[in-house]
Amino acid sequence: MSRTVKTTPLAREQAERRHRARVSWLVWGVGAICYCAALFHRASLGVAAPEALQRFHTPPTVLALFSALQLGVYLVLQVPSGLLADRLGPRKVITGGMVALAVGSAVFAVSGSVVGGIIGRMLIGFGDAFMFTNVLRLAAHWFPPHRFGKVAALTGLAGGLGQVVSTLPLSLSLHGLGWVPTFLGAAALTLGLAAVAGLVIRDQPGHAPLAHEAPQPPERIRHALRDVLAQRGTRRAFWVHFVLMAQFLAVTTLWGAPWLTKSQGHGQAEVGSLLLLSVLGFIGGAWFAGQHISGRPRRRDRFTLALSGVIVVVWAVLVGWPGVLPPPVLVVALVAIGVGGGGAMLAFDGARLANAAHRSGTASGVVNMGGFTAAVLIQLLVGAVLQAASLLPAVQAYRWAFAPVLVLSVAGTLAQWRLREPKAS
Repeated sequence: MSRTVKTTPLAREQAERRHRARVSWLVWGVGAICYCAALFHRASLGVAAPEALQRFHTPPTVLALFSALQLGVYLVLQVPSGLLADRLGPRKVITGGMVALAVGSAVFAVSGSVVGGIIGRMLIGFGDAFMFTNVLRLAAHWFPPHRFGKVAALTGLAGGLGQVVSTLPLSLSLHGLGWVPTFLGAAALTLGLAAVAGLVIRDQPGHAPLAHEAPQPPERIRHALRDVLAQRGTRRAFWVHFVLMAQFLAVTTLWGAPWLTKSQGHGQAEVGSLLLLSVLGFIGGAWFAGQHISGRPRRRDRFTLALSGVIVVVWAVLVGWPGVLPPPVLVVALVAIGVGGGGAMLAFDGARLANAAHRSGTASGVVNMGGFTAAVLIQLLVGAVLQAASLLPAVQAYRWAFAPVLVLSVAGTLAQWRLREPKAS
C-alpha cells in the first residue's frame, strides 16, 4: 500500500516536468546536431582551399567567388528562413535544409569544374541558411524565455564543434582518404541526419501556449519585419553580429588557410591546427557568453561593445604588422578572432528579448544578416585586393587585403556605440 504515495498529484507533476525537460533537450539536441553538420559544411572550404585551388584549377579570385556565392545565398535567405521558421515550423525546414546540404556536398565531391563547384557551394549555402534560425525557433518554443540566451549559446557551441571537425579532422581526411571520399562521406552522414530530424524533431510541445497561433497571412509579413526592425535591440544586435561573426567567418570559411600558408609561411599540415585555435576560441567565447552574459542587457551591451573594440585592435595588428607575425602574436590573434565569433551569439539574446516570442524566427533572421552581409563583402573585397596586389610579396598583399575587414569592423563598432542604451537594466 505504501507504493501509492508515489502516485500523488505532486509526484506525477514532477515526473511529467522531468519528462518534458528530457524531451525538450532531445528535440533541441537533434536540431543542434544538424546545425553542427551545417557548420562543418560551411567551414569546410576554409581548410580545403589549397586543395580546391588545385582541383578546380582556379585563381584566388574565383575561389573567393565560391565562398561569396555560398554566403550570398545564405544571406539572401535569412529573412525567408526566419519567416518559414515562424510559419512552417522547424521540423520541415531543418529536414529540407539537411537534404540540400547533403546534395550540395555530393555535387562538390564529384565535380571537377568551376561551375560544378559553385553549384555545390550554393546548395550548401541554401541548406545552411535554414539551420540556425530554426534551431533558435525550437529553443524559443521548448524552453522558457529566461533560458533562451543560454540555449542559444549552447547552439553556438554545437556549431563550434562542427567547425572543429572542419579543421584538423577534415585536413587529415583530405590527405588520407582524398577529396571525393571525404565529401561524399560527409554527404551520406548528412542525409542520415536529415532522416533523424524528420523523425524526432517536433515544432513545439503539445501544451505550449504558442500552439494556438495560426500561420500569418502573406500581407502580414511586411508588418512583422517592420515591427522587428523598429526595435532598437534588433538594430544593435544586427551590428554586434556584423562585427563579431563576419571577421571570424573571414578566417575560417576561406582566407585563413591561404593567409597562413602563403603569408605566414606555415605548412599545409599546420593549417588545421592553427585554425582550430580560432574554433576553440569560438567555443570558449560562446560558453562564456551563455554562462555569464546572456539575459543581462546592461552587461551584454557593454561586453559586446568592448569585445568589438578588441576585434578592431586585433585586425589593426594584422594589417599594420610589418612582417610575419611572431608565433605568440599569431596565436593570440587567432584565439581572439574565435572568441569574437563566439560572442556573436549574444546578438540573438538581445534580439529575442527585444521582440515578441512569435517573431523570434524573423528577428533571428534579421540579426543573422548582419554577420553574413559583412562576410560576403569581406570575401569579395579580400579577393579583389589580392588580385590587384598580386605582384607584391604575400605578406604585404594580405596586409592590404585584410584592410576591408578592419574598416568594416570599425564601422560596425561605431554603429553599436550610437545604438547603446545607457539606461538598460
